[in-house]
Amino acid sequence: MTPNRIVAFLTPLVFAPLAGVISTWAAENLPGVNISQSAMEEIFVGGALIALAPALQWLHGWQKYEARNAEAIAAAGTVLTPPSVEALVPPQPEPAAEVFEDIDELAELDELDDFDEYEDTSVGDDETVIVRS
Repeated sequence: MTPNRIVAFLTPLVFAPLAGVISTWAAENLPGVNISQSAMEEIFVGGALIALAPALQWLHGWQKYEARNAEAIAAAGTVLTPPSVEALVPPQPEPAAEVFEDIDELAELDELDDFDEYEDTSVGDDETVIVRS
């Protein structure tokens, strides 16, 4: 059972009458307090109302909490919905002809350093190399 149901059920049946009884007992038995017997009913009602105010505040806050929680769950549900079929279509790459429009740009690559000086010439191109471990 959730706390809001406990508060809603027990406040008018237990807490409010208990608060009224405690307030009338205090009015009768505390030293230095002189209240007439005709005012005991008003004291009981006042004590019961004092107990109802925090219970109503609790229930009001709990309803606001449940509303915020429901909104958060609904917002999370909209974020986690699967995308549409149109969103799943992959973008088409640009054709290669558009990327290299000017072939002269590729001629600049010939000017780069040649690594022939680092080539291993200890074995000829037509010789077989046997590797043993």
